[in-house]
Amino acid sequence: MNQLTKETFANETKEGVCLVAVGAPWCPDCKKIEPIMGMLMQEYAGKVKFCMVMADEQEALKDELNVRRIPTLIFFKNGVEVSERLVEPNSKPMIEDALKKALEA
Repeated sequence: MNQLTKETFANETKEGVCLVAVGAPWCPDCKKIEPIMGMLMQEYAGKVKFCMVMADEQEALKDELNVRRIPTLIFFKNGVEVSERLVEPNSKPMIEDALKKALEA
C-alpha cells in the first residue's frame, strides 16, 4: 500500500479509482481490517489503487481530508471523492460495496 503525504496525495489520487485508508499502527480497528484490505488489494489489483495515510505522521493531510476517527476509508476517482466514506468499517462486504460504487461512479 502506497504511503501518502500531503505532497504526494494529489498525484497519487488523480487517475483511476483510489482507496485511501487513514489509520495508525496503534489503532486496534485499523489492525482488524488489515487482512480484509490485503484480500481486496489482491482481488482488485489493476482496477483500484490502495493508499495509506498515517494519521500521526501526516496530521496536516488528515486534517485537510477532515478525518476525525480512524480507520476512515475514502474513495477517489480521477482525483474527486466519490462514494460514501467508511468510518470504522468492520467487514469485507461493507468495504467491497463501497469499492464497487466507486468503480461505477
